[in-house]
Amino acid sequence: MSNAISSQGTTIKRNSVLIGELRDVTPPALTRNTFETTTQNDGEDSYIVGIRRKGDLTFNINYLPSGDATHGNVSGLLKAYTSGSKDLYEIAYPDGSKWLFSGFLTSLAPKSPVDGVQSADVTIKPTNAMIFTP
Repeated sequence: MSNAISSQGTTIKRNSVLIGELRDVTPPALTRNTFETTTQNDGEDSYIVGIRRKGDLTFNINYLPSGDATHGNVSGLLKAYTSGSKDLYEIAYPDGSKWLFSGFLTSLAPKSPVDGVQSADVTIKPTNAMIFTP
């Protein structure tokens, strides 16, 4: 039997403020480059890994630039984009575990479909260490 948990209830905070109208979340991928170290004397290939790297945090919101303070240009996501501020982000999962890291908002892409919901795709570039708390 699986021990899987529902992702419903995942939250993101920016500088300790919960981001409103959050929809789908894709946390940063954790990766390392590999470097081949095989020598002429080896019978099998061998590798080492490089520095720890992290991908982008991406998420989608029901975009309310004037109706949700966490989205707008006074203290919200639009402000983070225009100011280029390095902010503290927290991804909290329903099981209580969290990722904490600093990052820059690199993309805020609103969508206004003819027949649909006004939304925005948001991209955060983490910088420095990511801290995981179980």
